[in-house]
Amino acid sequence: MHPVLLIDEVLRVIFDNIDGELNRPPACKTFFRLATVCRAWKDPALDYLWASLASVDPLLALLPQNASDDSTLPPDVLARFHAYASRVRTVGQNSRKLLRHKVPPGVLSAVASGGEDQTILPALRSVRLVLNDRTKRELPPTLYLSRNLQRVTIDVGFNCGKAAPELREPLHTYLENVARVASELKHLRLRGQLASPVVDTVASMHGLRSLFLCVGPQLTARTFASIATFPCLEDLRIQLDCPDTGDLSDALATASASTTLFPSLRTLQVRTSPAAAEIFFAHLPAAHGKLHTLHLESDLKPRSVDTWTPALALLADKTAATLADLSIEALTSFCEAVDHTVPPKLHFTLTTLAPLARLPHLRRFALDASIPPDLSDADLAALARWWPALEDLALWSRPCDTFDAPTYFSRQPRATPAGLRALAAHCPRLRALALPMDVAALPPRAHPPLAVPAQAALRRATLGCAHGAGRALDAPALAECLFRAFPALEALEFDNGADGDGDEAEWAGVLESYFGLGGRAVPVV
Repeated sequence: MHPVLLIDEVLRVIFDNIDGELNRPPACKTFFRLATVCRAWKDPALDYLWASLASVDPLLALLPQNASDDSTLPPDVLARFHAYASRVRTVGQNSRKLLRHKVPPGVLSAVASGGEDQTILPALRSVRLVLNDRTKRELPPTLYLSRNLQRVTIDVGFNCGKAAPELREPLHTYLENVARVASELKHLRLRGQLASPVVDTVASMHGLRSLFLCVGPQLTARTFASIATFPCLEDLRIQLDCPDTGDLSDALATASASTTLFPSLRTLQVRTSPAAAEIFFAHLPAAHGKLHTLHLESDLKPRSVDTWTPALALLADKTAATLADLSIEALTSFCEAVDHTVPPKLHFTLTTLAPLARLPHLRRFALDASIPPDLSDADLAALARWWPALEDLALWSRPCDTFDAPTYFSRQPRATPAGLRALAAHCPRLRALALPMDVAALPPRAHPPLAVPAQAALRRATLGCAHGAGRALDAPALAECLFRAFPALEALEFDNGADGDGDEAEWAGVLESYFGLGGRAVPVV
């Protein structure tokens, strides 16, 4: 063996590469074998082998299985346990396997470190608990606590009708201890039917940088207002179900009276109603805000999409200088009763989106609605002038089949290939495009051909197509129209939904004509 392989620092660089290249099970087998090669390799290999555990069972297996609460553990047993426990950096636990090795609380206290923290895994950085099996909800908190804890994920699922009482108190105690002990905690993720007191413990975790809360109505307005004051919070993903928007308004107004809310927020993903979003966005910082990315998701209740316009107006006012990535998911659930004589307006129009004209730095805009937006060529030109720095524009979504056309909406897009001219002229950085389009409504060919500014940045385009019954598609003319606007496409797709199953030959003709104009073969997918 070369002497350099006996140097600890060199070994750990090699082991880092092994750990990064292999999936965890093969890596564990590799580190197990490496630990048996020689004494110089044993400790570094064991560090990597025990660094990440799918459960605490391997550790608990090191303790006597017949011990009682008042048992005294031999010094050699304690020494061996701590030798391995000190190596653990990441631990998970799935309730379906919780816990195979039953250890009395007294024994856990005996192996815990001294001091009031009573930690068992002193080097622990990350915890992931999946507790969605109602029959197995034991949670010894000291197994998952450390002063060095930086990331906690807890998922209890939504299968229970209400939060399981046998889990409520252990989780509440655990998160209170995390808030008290783990001063380095930066990332928290809570999902499922958790009790309000459990969720409320988040209010005291002021050092968080990222927070994911999908807990339904258990998130109170007061706790949300406390979260808004966190000075370092950069990434917030939240389900904001507020039955009483008055409480939300009062709580945020009270909190904003003494400090700036969301001072460091850069990424936001929120599922809420238009009314709650309007209150939320009103309290975003304007002068020194940092919001860069926003994913806004509807709560699925049937309503007109125009109800989002006031919230979008506030958003534009607050983030005009910073927002670069905006996606809106406005899907509608029709499980609730809908007045079919006066159906809600589900298609976005230029008027609905008009407040977003005040976002000149937008580089990505995506709209996913139940019905594709109702936009004309002139509307596309307006969007292009609003957002000259745009790199990704996604306006196509397959129409839902809940409604019968044309009673509720028209499946026939108003935009035509002629609208591509404005996008090519005003969005020189555009790299990805998805649009609903009537591909049969082609502009008349000019002789000589019109000089259309060719935009060479666009690489991928998806056209949500409709060309109407009895209307033939002129494949060479469509290909020429596309090529004159965007000659450098690498991927061109046509999506006609379920009605387009017989159109493959037409689309193949467009692809052959398009790539033929550039002297290229059709890419093989």
